Amino acid sequence: MKRLLLIVFLLVSVGVYAQSERTTDFGGIVSAEGEVALGGPWGLSVEEELRFDHDFTQFDRWLNSVGVDYTCLHNRMNIGITGDYIRRHNDRGYYENRGRLGLQVTYTEEYRRFKFQVRSKAISTFFDERTGEHRVNPRIYWRNRFKVTYQRPNSRFRYALSTELFWLTNDPKNGGVDNLRTVLSVDYRLSRRHYLSAFARMDNDLWVKEPVDRFYIGLTFKAKY
Repeated sequence: MKRLLLIVFLLVSVGVYAQSERTTDFGGIVSAEGEVALGGPWGLSVEEELRFDHDFTQFDRWLNSVGVDYTCLHNRMNIGITGDYIRRHNDRGYYENRGRLGLQVTYTEEYRRFKFQVRSKAISTFFDERTGEHRVNPRIYWRNRFKVTYQRPNSRFRYALSTELFWLTNDPKNGGVDNLRTVLSVDYRLSRRHYLSAFARMDNDLWVKEPVDRFYIGLTFKAKY
């Protein structure tokens, strides 16, 4: 665990200190997630999220998500498709509609009290051209996340640490790895099917013209059926 923390710290340090002039922002996230078993290896997921930024003074995003997933390889691999509707505050100062499609593959291994998870996800975000021209539409990201989860036997608490790289793939001018996300979370089991998760998230822009370090705290209610 100490080695993993050191690796995450080094990755964040490279992104943060490679650029001298940076700005900082703080925000909050509240969300609810639900998972429903459809029978056999199939599952359905839904999510609602509200996000605030600009030092908690501005409503930044409302996200609605639905997904279908398939589990195989003795529950080690999960393949999922998601569709999102996003109402997002843009750089022009008003809110616009966005649509997003995602395809992800997740592989999990367990060792004693630890769970190691690798996720690779491709996301296409479609912008509404009626609210302004977008030089790249859709914008396609390839995101890769490594996550470690720890839980003691019979404990209601579950701890997780993850790091994720964002790679913009279809922008010839500004493409490449442009963001690093680190999340530290604690889940508390309220009942057999319900959880409450508290987390701290750090998003660091990498190799962009006006880099921003964004820090979020959040709460998520989770239900599984």
